[in-house]
Amino acid sequence: MKPPRMPLTLIDRAIAVFDPARALRRHHARTMLALTTGGYKGGKKNRRQTQNWNVEGGSANQDTVPDLPTLRARSRDLRRNVPIATGAIATRITNVVGEGLKVYPNVDRAALGLSVEQAREWNRKAKAEFALAAWTADFTGVHNFEELQALVFGATDESGDVFAIRRYRKDAGDTYGTKMQIIEADRVSNPNNGMDTDTLVAGVESNSDGVIRAYHVSDRHPGDIFRKAMTWRRVPAFYNDGRPIVLHLFKRLRPDQARGVPFLAPVVEILRQFGEYTDAEVQAAVISAYFTVFVKNSPDAASGPLPTSSEGGRPSDKGEVKLGAGAIIDLAEGEDITIANPNRPNPNFDAFALAMLRQIGVALEIPLELLIKHFTSSYTAGRAALEIAWQTFRRERSWMIKNFCQPFYEWVIEEAILTGRLEARGFFDDPAIRAAWLRTEWYGQTKISLDPKKEAEADTADLANHTKTRQQIVQERTGGDVESKIEQLGVEEELARSAKLNPAVAAEMPGDGQTEETDKEDQ
Repeated sequence: MKPPRMPLTLIDRAIAVFDPARALRRHHARTMLALTTGGYKGGKKNRRQTQNWNVEGGSANQDTVPDLPTLRARSRDLRRNVPIATGAIATRITNVVGEGLKVYPNVDRAALGLSVEQAREWNRKAKAEFALAAWTADFTGVHNFEELQALVFGATDESGDVFAIRRYRKDAGDTYGTKMQIIEADRVSNPNNGMDTDTLVAGVESNSDGVIRAYHVSDRHPGDIFRKAMTWRRVPAFYNDGRPIVLHLFKRLRPDQARGVPFLAPVVEILRQFGEYTDAEVQAAVISAYFTVFVKNSPDAASGPLPTSSEGGRPSDKGEVKLGAGAIIDLAEGEDITIANPNRPNPNFDAFALAMLRQIGVALEIPLELLIKHFTSSYTAGRAALEIAWQTFRRERSWMIKNFCQPFYEWVIEEAILTGRLEARGFFDDPAIRAAWLRTEWYGQTKISLDPKKEAEADTADLANHTKTRQQIVQERTGGDVESKIEQLGVEEELARSAKLNPAVAAEMPGDGQTEETDKEDQ
């Protein structure tokens, strides 16, 4: 940083005439004082724009843990009652998890010394065994593994973190006893709600190096309807050989952070205010839509008052008049009314709401078009919004696979090998061999396609240029397993031949002489 240039003041010049050494010391001291204030305007405390901006630099846990109970409660309330918050989390669940992330075992046959056929057969068996365990994955017996994925991902967004504990219980009809018990964030806390220490923060126990050792789990939710005394049990995080017992699903934003922050935390306040604003606009529009007739009596009225409608009436004891659709309200002699025209619907509502939603979308990494499910711009703009969103969804999917899906797959395969349903030479002897047997690929719901024809042409070019495999194209475009699709295509072609049907004709691609509809950009 270039040192600040400090001009000589009038006093400095006067002192310099009689005592140059003293003037030099004064100028040096003033220069050093200026250096201590830093060069960033955002770091200065004497500027009018920042003088009331007082913040402290706390640790990750100090800045996070005290606010977590309130943030969780408010985040859950927003998800229940504010449509934008509800839709944002639902959009993430739909695009990250969808119908469930599916596993495709892919053992490292080179490391294991297997032939192509041996590896393919083992992969097929492992996939089938895992499918059996996936149906009974939930310790409470309510969900299958695909449904647990959606539950866990949504709970992580809503509460900041969630826990999955490895349990074993083989019920009647179960092939596998390996299960997962999902624990909500509130149940992991310090025993007896004690204070945090150097090695115990918000129910997470670690050693002096910060390595997680155990979690302290209460027997019920602290906000349970039955307010009974809670008890805690200490659940080790790992077995002695390092295999996980507890999966703590959260996103660490700062080093040493012990607990996760709700996904909506940065926009809790603006979402709350936006919800109240939209509620007020709707209420004003409803009131504006009412057509109410007020009958004013004169002193010499010869007839009695008109009968009031069922939805309107005379003022109540509190002086309130209930408006209603088509209501007729009789006023007493000398009474009059003044109604302020709410001028609703508000013509500026849409522009203001979209401006707020853009800010919310930036914080949540969801483009406006996807946040409100409204695509009105060109194909190019819509495609760009989907691609940007898909980058986020792909990252979240990778996080979900590594921290939740793959560990459960490994637990199931361990049980399958121990019970003799699968054979895996050297699985428990060498960690490298174990990793070779457990290598997988996971795929989920494909991204939205705005123009399948254009994307199919791009896939054809990628396949011709050897930049994509058929398996990748299948997973990105339609989902599923390429081997199963090829097998099914063979069956269908055989049926077509037996029925003497004409073979399918490949669709013609647009040639040089053909024109395609061009994008129409927003005016």
